[in-house]
Amino acid sequence: MGTKIRFIIAIVIGLSLLFAACSQKESGNKDEPIHVKGILLSGNTILITESKELQLQKGELISLSFPSNVELPPVGSHSKYDVGPTIRESWPLQGDAKAVEVIREYAGTTVIDFTTAEAILQHLPDNSHFIDVRTPEEYEEEHISGAINIPLNVLDSEILDTVTDKSDIIIVYCRSGNRSNTAGKQLESLGYKVILDAGGIIDYSGETVTGSEP
Repeated sequence: MGTKIRFIIAIVIGLSLLFAACSQKESGNKDEPIHVKGILLSGNTILITESKELQLQKGELISLSFPSNVELPPVGSHSKYDVGPTIRESWPLQGDAKAVEVIREYAGTTVIDFTTAEAILQHLPDNSHFIDVRTPEEYEEEHISGAINIPLNVLDSEILDTVTDKSDIIIVYCRSGNRSNTAGKQLESLGYKVILDAGGIIDYSGETVTGSEP
């Protein structure tokens, strides 16, 4: 019986030490930066494209401060960011960049949803362009408020007059996502740096408007 008791005590002590070590490790993690991937949209605003962190998820925006020893990546680039360890609650979220590693200097067209599109248009209205690439007839019948109409068949010629700064943000959508995908490729070939594809209006759950005006 004494041997059994000693064995049980040894197990209890072992489990207690293991629990204490795990707790200490978790406590230490609070001081570690958050690792995410994202696209620099404009200024210091990042669109998160990949994250395993609950407090900073894919599709969210964060405004980062960059200390003198951390170089700001190019607009439109896709990078790995070490952020934090503290994320400041605001809109959009705010944090401190601890390190940046550029994955691709040019991200190309990035697929987003309409929730993210609306957040970008609200946060960066002065240099964001929301474009419906369907036909004028489709646009007049129904479109998302604030979107201008540049049909796909004239996009490559008309976009140059509409969006003169190629570092501006362009968000495109169509009916189902096929034409917006093609539009993204055209915009890439024209040298635009931040191209976001919101897909098709059939997936939009908000209210729409009619007529020829945005």
